[in-house]
Amino acid sequence: MVGIPMFGDQSDNMVHLKAKGAAVIQNLNFMTTESLRDAIKMVINDKSYKENVMRLSRIHHDRPMSPQDEAVFWIEFTMRHKGAKHLRVQAHELTWYQYHSLDVLTFFITIDLFLIFILFKTCSFCFQRCCGRKTTKRKAE
Repeated sequence: MVGIPMFGDQSDNMVHLKAKGAAVIQNLNFMTTESLRDAIKMVINDKSYKENVMRLSRIHHDRPMSPQDEAVFWIEFTMRHKGAKHLRVQAHELTWYQYHSLDVLTFFITIDLFLIFILFKTCSFCFQRCCGRKTTKRKAE
């Protein structure tokens, strides 16, 4: 396989395949016609790439049952257990504001606003003590 990762997890996947001896990585920004041609020729002519891909394919296809049999099993399992409520995600039982964590977000925003208020009051108190008016008015006697 000649891989040209462009975004997302493609580069990580290509690094894994290269480590397993099944791929050659080409950098999109520094790729030339000659480097792409050389990579393709190397993958075609070097039999180790084909052997490694075939070995990985055998590992991937070594399953206890076919995907169709597995799908049939899970459909029958769900039917036997009347919808398999024990396998459902508990997130379906949450209210909309709990599901979107709005209650947690409200708590943190409240704490942040309270700390900002305390900081503001502390700073204003210190500013008045240090830089406030030095003269004090006395009551006329």
